[in-house]
Amino acid sequence: MSSNPLVSILINNYNYGRFIHEAIDSALTQSYANTEVIVVDDGSTDNSREVIASFGTQVLPVLKQNGGQASAFNAGFQASSGEIICFLDSDDIFTPNKVAEIVKLYGENHEIGWCFEKMILFDHHTGERRTAPSGYPPGLWDARQVLAKGRPPQIATATSGISFRRSTLEEILPMPDSIRITSDGFLKLAALALAPGWNASEGLTLQRIHGENLYTERKDGKKRQAGKLGLLIATAMADRFPDLQQLGIVLFSRGLGLCLISGGLDPECRQMTRSFLGKLPLLKRSLLLLRAAYSGARNLSRAT
Repeated sequence: MSSNPLVSILINNYNYGRFIHEAIDSALTQSYANTEVIVVDDGSTDNSREVIASFGTQVLPVLKQNGGQASAFNAGFQASSGEIICFLDSDDIFTPNKVAEIVKLYGENHEIGWCFEKMILFDHHTGERRTAPSGYPPGLWDARQVLAKGRPPQIATATSGISFRRSTLEEILPMPDSIRITSDGFLKLAALALAPGWNASEGLTLQRIHGENLYTERKDGKKRQAGKLGLLIATAMADRFPDLQQLGIVLFSRGLGLCLISGGLDPECRQMTRSFLGKLPLLKRSLLLLRAAYSGARNLSRAT
């Protein structure tokens, strides 16, 4: 990595015209100067594109038809040139020194391919702030062997709290467009599987909680949504990283268990299940179904 690397800030947006000005402004006013700001609008129907256009040549707009968050990540990365890539949801805000701190971390730790941060959650209505639990210790983290054994860790940070060396992200993207929301789950697991990384102890990003977040702190239908997302991510991981079959089985069983206790399988989930099981020998197929039943039962017991 060069001594003054170009950093690409990829902002993904869908119908957050009321928030996106703050997100873009926080990217443009970083204390670290060598950046490019790429704003991907995923077919918004509100005033988002007018807001993006108001920044003129300060940003590189990528205007596309609606295809979901994964497709927005793919399009933004394809348009980028940076040695380091930072992601930012359009309803979140970078602190002014965020990029400078990230560049410093990569410069001091040449072996890392990614960085995850603690997030500072702030209430859009009250302004109240709190630090989200990270779920992992700060510092260097190499989870490759753990993932190979099929033990995915809990990673609490969100899209706006992740960054990558370009060389690492090139092994992950493009990702399947079918992962339409919370696509950062695939990015984080793939990063852990590919390279050691760094858990930043300092909160560098403000995550806005406004009641209309697509996933964070939502209760309505979250189990069903998480279940389907688990099937999608497990399928994508198994296809991209065949050596991590055990990880794929664990992820799929958890997703299937959540689907089964939250209304059953819709046609898309049934097709994914048939396809995934069809690639496994009988014993592993049976073990996956047992894991799914156990996982579903545990979630039911926790709910009661």
